Amino acid sequence: MLPSDLTLPTKACHNCRKRRWKCDRSLPVCHKCMSSGAECLGYGKLFVWNQGVASRGKMMGKTFESKLKTKQGGETTRKAVKSKENQLSQQSEGPRNGELPENTVEVEEIPRQQTNDMALSTTLIDPLYQDLSPNSRYYLYHFVTQICMDLVIYDGGPGHNPFRDLVPATTAFPTLLHIILAGSAHHVFNISRDPITPSTYQPEKRPCLVQYYQAVSRFGGPMKTSYADALLAKQQALSFMAKSVASVTPANIDVILAAILMFINYDLIESGRDKWRVHIEGARELIARLDTPPYLQEPMSKLRLAVLADFLVFFVIGATFTFATSRVLIPESIDLDPILKYAETNNYLSLPGPLLRIMVESFKLDDTREDASEDIPVHVQDEIGELLKAALDFDPADWVATFEPAGPIDNLDHRLHIASAHRAAVCIYLARALPYTNPLIDPNSGSALLNLTDLADEILHQVSYLKPGDTLYKSISWPLFLAGAECEGVARRVWIMDKLDEFYELLYWGYVHTAKKILEIIWSCKDKYGANTSCWISDIKELGYEILIA
Repeated sequence: MLPSDLTLPTKACHNCRKRRWKCDRSLPVCHKCMSSGAECLGYGKLFVWNQGVASRGKMMGKTFESKLKTKQGGETTRKAVKSKENQLSQQSEGPRNGELPENTVEVEEIPRQQTNDMALSTTLIDPLYQDLSPNSRYYLYHFVTQICMDLVIYDGGPGHNPFRDLVPATTAFPTLLHIILAGSAHHVFNISRDPITPSTYQPEKRPCLVQYYQAVSRFGGPMKTSYADALLAKQQALSFMAKSVASVTPANIDVILAAILMFINYDLIESGRDKWRVHIEGARELIARLDTPPYLQEPMSKLRLAVLADFLVFFVIGATFTFATSRVLIPESIDLDPILKYAETNNYLSLPGPLLRIMVESFKLDDTREDASEDIPVHVQDEIGELLKAALDFDPADWVATFEPAGPIDNLDHRLHIASAHRAAVCIYLARALPYTNPLIDPNSGSALLNLTDLADEILHQVSYLKPGDTLYKSISWPLFLAGAECEGVARRVWIMDKLDEFYELLYWGYVHTAKKILEIIWSCKDKYGANTSCWISDIKELGYEILIA
């Protein structure tokens, strides 16, 4: 089924016409080209990208790669550049009227959707980005139009998505630029290695994939070097980061923290294994400065709120496979309320603030165990029991009744479902800090506060109400994973795997593959040793993994 904004082509693609092949006129690209290994040049206007050299003005002697100029458009292009210059608050003086390269190729006007129009135009023609290669400009475009939407719940206009608003800062912060390019390139790699035909779990193609092939065709076809580009950009970002952390100031600390956050997002796009915790520990050293002048902000900027909220969520759910006390991430002198409020409203997991606070409280408990096989002291078990009761007392309906929507399209029914799923997941999260024989969770004790299998079923029930395309669908991965770890029965396992496939084919983040592999390990151990003979967290810890399921 084609997206509503696409129509079937009436002519063969340019490549088939040139080679006199019979074109199947498939979208987003011709299957004949794909099967032959040729690059499909599409069905519309054929765009030729050329290099030009400015002959006068401040850009004299410099090349302008891929400069667009419509037949109506010398003036239109110049207005777009001037508008963008004003938007970036005069961060750079670009070419003025009359300074377009002399041998810029003229092309007809490109029809585009309004949202992607501005993003593509600024990515291609903004003078601030002309030193980037065509691939890098596309990766920046991909970040703006795709990845930014995945990082928040509500992705409205200017000012609503602090991560998109960061893009102008990439001209002054090479660390931020290169880690954004790295994550975007790896995301493109994830997309481009998927088959273009629908899979069993993907009856309709995601618009992202169609848009990817449409947009990238303007750069000459799908990026064949995206994986290598990702590794190179990441290495460059690491090199710049070493210099950035040595020169932190009140003016740049939030951007540097945002760059560290993008390293974690890169790891999630790649696999979610091993490396993310190092970045959180590095961020902790900078976050510790934020409660004292001159770093203190009252009130905090939207960027700082967004960055701290994401760090806090990653820090807390990153402890899913451990119960080891740790230094707090955010100093107690910093007011946690606005951070929790932002986290529940616009962090993509939509974890209700009261539940997130309960999880933060668990880090304050003593843990005198030397390893995971030892029992927790009785007083710690009692304190975990109190946190469990607090989580069980959380009422998602009451929470939704006072919730302030993130935007005009926020669906409160969906918020209720995901809050209910998170409530059950937090209970599992806390319960698995206890020995599996503890009477609070042992179903044979007669005094258990909860039943872990019932909690898993509750998560599956609530998640079933959310469908691909729903804004909050991106919030299901962590509770769905915990449900998988606790569920019983082959039918439930198949449903969860199908749902994770569906989730991956919506977002293309590599940690979803890791989640599936870990669940297979957990289920294998359960089948071999019995569901009630050990805790799956201990099984995973023995493998030595550092995993983030977000």
